[in-house]
Amino acid sequence: MAHPYPPFRPEVLITDEGDLYCSGGANAYNDLSFYLIEKLSSREIAVQCAKAMVQDVGRATQSPYAALRFPKGHAERNILAVQRWIEENYRERITIPILAERCAMGQRTFERHFKRSTGESPIAYLQKVRINAAKALLERPQSTFEEATYHVGYEDIASFRKIFQRHTGLRPKEYQRLFQQRVRMPQAV
Repeated sequence: MAHPYPPFRPEVLITDEGDLYCSGGANAYNDLSFYLIEKLSSREIAVQCAKAMVQDVGRATQSPYAALRFPKGHAERNILAVQRWIEENYRERITIPILAERCAMGQRTFERHFKRSTGESPIAYLQKVRINAAKALLERPQSTFEEATYHVGYEDIASFRKIFQRHTGLRPKEYQRLFQQRVRMPQAV
């Protein structure tokens, strides 16, 4: 028997399961409204409604807004210790052999325990930690993606750009445009 509820996918903006429609964040009801208007009427009318409400139309993901999850609700102390170590040392060159050694396990055993405990591979976990750090850096004024890339432990900017875009759904410049702190201009007297 199929589960009555669709699987939870926090990165998805709108869930359309036939008779069940669901939207994500606090303002995602607008996205759901535009989606339903387009589905039941036309794209043109949905765009007109979005313009009248001064809202973007056609956003497909809420990944840029989603906080990356770092699951720690498990009981494996050595894996928890490695998770903390990764979060404190993400700038360093980190490999599976280094992490496995910290747990006094063989590489394959470590990877299996880490995946069972956290739901993801150690490398995917490290990437998420680095992406989280890069997002915080990109939100600061005058920061560059190149600086953020090096700061979080990557040397290959193009490679990290692809990983960043895959996780956030945005190119780094787009992310900065949305979230970078603006320097406030003094008010005219």
